Amino acid sequence: MLVMQVAKHNPESCPTYVEKYRAVTLKWFETAETNCSKFGVKMIGFWNDHPTHMVYMLFDTPSMDALMGLMMTPESQAMMSFQTIKTLPVFDFKQTWNMIKGAK
Repeated sequence: MLVMQVAKHNPESCPTYVEKYRAVTLKWFETAETNCSKFGVKMIGFWNDHPTHMVYMLFDTPSMDALMGLMMTPESQAMMSFQTIKTLPVFDFKQTWNMIKGAK
C-alpha cells in the first residue's frame, strides 16, 4: 500500500533556521531507515519544497497499522511537535490505470 505524507511547518519553526527543530529533524533523519525497517515500511521517496516549508514523503507499507507504528516512534512524534502531517493513501500510475479501465 502506498501512502503519501505531506508535512508542513511555519517559517518560524523551520529546522534550517531554528536550532531546537534542527536537532529534532537531524535525529529523525539519522533513525528513519532503521525505524522504517522495524515496521516493514519502505520509504520510496522524500522531497523538500523549501520555499513553501513543505515536505513530501512516499511510503510503501504493508498496512496502515505498520505506518502508525512508525509514526508513534519518539523521533516521528518529535517531528509532529512543530509541523502538521497529512497522511494520504495513494495509487501509482498502473494501479490508477487498472482501476479506471475496470470501472463500470
